[in-house]
Amino acid sequence: MTVNPIRHPVGNARKPCKPEPIARPAALGELLLKRLRDDIVSGVFALGERLSEEQISRHYGITRAPVRPTLIKLQSEGLLQILPQRGAFVLDPTPEEVRELCELRTALELEAARLALRRNHAALADRIAELIVNMEPYAQDVMNPRYQQFDSEFHLAILEAASSNLLLAAYRQTVHWRFAALRFRLAGDRQHAARSFDEHRAILSLIQNTDIDGLQTALRVHIENTNGYYAALIQGHRGTLTIDATNNKS
Repeated sequence: MTVNPIRHPVGNARKPCKPEPIARPAALGELLLKRLRDDIVSGVFALGERLSEEQISRHYGITRAPVRPTLIKLQSEGLLQILPQRGAFVLDPTPEEVRELCELRTALELEAARLALRRNHAALADRIAELIVNMEPYAQDVMNPRYQQFDSEFHLAILEAASSNLLLAAYRQTVHWRFAALRFRLAGDRQHAARSFDEHRAILSLIQNTDIDGLQTALRVHIENTNGYYAALIQGHRGTLTIDATNNKS
């Protein structure tokens, strides 16, 4: 018996359906990177704490396969240091290392500010004004993680507005995450916090007025003040800077 194929009239020919792509969930390594980075920044792990691959695997309930690449990535961001035959350690900077980090931060932020005012002045002014509004309710509660988040976003916004991929990448790799981790642990003094918030508001005013010289001077002073404050705390409490993670839940 011969079966004739079903033929559709030419005018009604069915067009082949294009399959919808399946949304790929984030790879386990990507999820671990974000979670471990957030936990280091927010103080779940103490400065200088040793993290083993086995410990991380057990802590997050995952296999060990993605752990080592994640540790290597976090080392490249300055949040970990991997020592041969010893393991990975959460950053624990000396006052000298903080000073060098502030010097690098100054160079990057001042150049970013110059480019941002020239390339994206209006957008930067709007974004910084928005962040000041977000920061203000927490200005007297600077250990609140929301304030620390907005503080980090404030400075990152200047780099993003510079429209320089290389400059932004350099900042993220060398400055952004390290300072985020230090802010959560060291920014609790109310006098320092009040002065710091006033400096942020002054920076906004200088951006709005397109005062590049004044802006660069204000950023330099702000970073120098941060360096002096952080370095003194680290010198006085070296090796004891930990944080109660339960106090950093929003």
